[in-house]
Amino acid sequence: MVLSAPSLKAWGYSMNKHGPLRIIYITGRGGDANKGLGAYLKKLDASRIGLSVNSSFLQLPFSQQVRFVAELIDEFDAANTYIIANSYGAYLCLHALLGAPEWHSRMLLLAPAIGSAVDTDAMFYARLPSAKIFSYALEQSLLTKPAYIAVHIGEADLGFNEALFHQLQMSLDLDMLNIIPNQGHNLNKATVQNIVKDFLTNEA
Repeated sequence: MVLSAPSLKAWGYSMNKHGPLRIIYITGRGGDANKGLGAYLKKLDASRIGLSVNSSFLQLPFSQQVRFVAELIDEFDAANTYIIANSYGAYLCLHALLGAPEWHSRMLLLAPAIGSAVDTDAMFYARLPSAKIFSYALEQSLLTKPAYIAVHIGEADLGFNEALFHQLQMSLDLDMLNIIPNQGHNLNKATVQNIVKDFLTNEA
């Protein structure tokens, strides 16, 4: 099914196209775009766009989740669009780059889950959907790089695999791969806020 603007709003998507800088925030699995980092981003930009990857969204087949994210990015793609995605939301963004046009937007991926999904409460790995497709896309360099893409992940993140992230760096020609010492999957608040501020003010 093709997702239209009304259906985007039905999934908790808010929109305000005014302003010189546009922020799109995509949460991790089960996240609420109005809380945590989403609330912080709203303080920086009251018109920011938020997508909550909540239980309703997760009922969509994975291919439609990816299409949803791709259409959201495509709808607002511009040099002044800054996309910030966390964990599983970052994984959706990476899948959206498969076969994507050369987006002008800038992308910040925080603690992306690309090998295994991490449940920090139950402490177990869960294989991500379409993991084999993603692995093949990395090997064949099939992901289309946007104007800028940066990845930040904790060195102690249970989903961090040095070889896999090096492969991601080579395949996408990442502008930044920052492996943060002494931090796990849930990056601390001060670290995230500093990363976000640097990202939003970096015009390189």
